[in-house]
Amino acid sequence: MWKPKKVPRNSPKALPRGHPALQQGHDVNSKQLYKGLHWLLWISVLANTAPIAVLPGREGRVYRHLHICWMIVCYGWFCQASYWELVLNTLKKVSLDCYLNAVESAIYVVHIGSILVLTFQWRHRIPAVLDGIVKSDLERGYTIKCQQIKRFLRLQLSLVLVLACSAFVIDICSQRFVVLKAVLSINSYVMPNIISSLSFIQYYVLLQGIAWRQAAVTGSLQRELQQFPRRWEVHKLRLQHTELTRFTKLVNTAYQYSIVLLVIGCFFNFNLNLFLVYKGIDVPEMTDSIRWLYQVLWLAMHMGKVHSILYFNHKVQQEQSNCLALLNRVQCVDPDLLETLNHFILQLQTNVRQHVVCGVIVLDLKYLSALLVACANFFIFLLQYDVTYEALSRQGNSSKT
Repeated sequence: MWKPKKVPRNSPKALPRGHPALQQGHDVNSKQLYKGLHWLLWISVLANTAPIAVLPGREGRVYRHLHICWMIVCYGWFCQASYWELVLNTLKKVSLDCYLNAVESAIYVVHIGSILVLTFQWRHRIPAVLDGIVKSDLERGYTIKCQQIKRFLRLQLSLVLVLACSAFVIDICSQRFVVLKAVLSINSYVMPNIISSLSFIQYYVLLQGIAWRQAAVTGSLQRELQQFPRRWEVHKLRLQHTELTRFTKLVNTAYQYSIVLLVIGCFFNFNLNLFLVYKGIDVPEMTDSIRWLYQVLWLAMHMGKVHSILYFNHKVQQEQSNCLALLNRVQCVDPDLLETLNHFILQLQTNVRQHVVCGVIVLDLKYLSALLVACANFFIFLLQYDVTYEALSRQGNSSKT
């Protein structure tokens, strides 16, 4: 058991605002942040998943109006092409496929619309958010690691690129190289998933950044407790953790409708492709190798997207658990310091619902089990519907005969 050394309770005086050292540190952190996010920001602006104000020097009204026009043109084309896909292709499919594809396409139209609305709403606030991240990192002494961000983004963008290339090739082959059908199918089903994937890369970056900063706070706390812990220093780390928790809740609140729509779209498409895989196994002559590849690709993509959302939220929760475990191992004899540590523990144990979206989805890995149960029930419903539909079709044909 260690005994903390008596130290003054007041923290050292911080540097005044506008101090040259603070301004220099702000400029360095800001440069590192924009350097690490450079490619993601440009791709997001072109894909309409981020306002053009995120790019340095593009905050003017002319740039905003041009980007809004680009958003309207892209979404108008997407809605028009989705309508022609419904009329020319979807309505000609069998009953079950027709209904599920129509519902899936409608969800994509709403989802892309929600992404554009979110982009429009944050057109003025996003520069302030990025500047707030830089200032907060400077105050807590966190150094933004440009190469670490680049490696993370390189992996995420590579996965989206593999998805896009594979989906384009397989979709064109599955449409028997009919240009019009391939273009409509890619626009209605492939492009929405690519755009939503790019949008959620921003979400993953934010959550991963929160996890990195929480790990840094836990590391600082551990070093402080191993020496002669100071009450004001532990209190400062507690406030830093509170700030990260609030930012986590803000991120999940901003993306909550997009997350719900993505989960619903993935649920329908996953079950449809799972049902088609089952039909292909039951009746092999109904499908070919291209169809098999197409269905497996969509199954893997939707499973990956849902798992990624839950995984990065789990990482944030895991860092919070690591900090709580560290505090529970501390043995303290100083009453003032013990009170601060107890407040810190209580703060970590309090559920502020920062990982809950729309009040219905808890973003942790346990949610996967609930999704599996729902998928099993829906799959059984599809089987029963298919059997009933086939029986009614035979009865109708025999009565006509």
